[in-house]
Amino acid sequence: MEFDMAALSVRERDFVDACLASWTGISTRAPIPVRALGYSDRDHFDHEVDRLRRAISVGGKLSEVDTARVLFLSELAFGSDLFGAGIEFRMVSTFDDTEGIAVLRALQRQLYTKLGAHSLFNPELYAPRSD
Repeated sequence: MEFDMAALSVRERDFVDACLASWTGISTRAPIPVRALGYSDRDHFDHEVDRLRRAISVGGKLSEVDTARVLFLSELAFGSDLFGAGIEFRMVSTFDDTEGIAVLRALQRQLYTKLGAHSLFNPELYAPRSD
């Protein structure tokens, strides 16, 4: 199943873009769940974040697992000081906390699926450990 990012409002896409952009900016100082999302290393993660941002900006379609990644990374970027931008999110976006949480809740209602959650944390996605 795919999700059409064109179904999101412009403001919702702006929010997701700000969240994803934080992973190559302000959130780079925080440890990120690269392996938990199935990426082999930071370079692979950065490349995939760029790919997701491009797809969202043009209103493209994303797979179930990519849609779940977008939601997970957005939740972390906005809400977590440990893993994302957290309280500094306002410094890298035009969203204050009140609007940000309202947009995030709308995204959760639209993007969350059980299949997406299961596919995101499928052990087969994990990069093989070299140690």
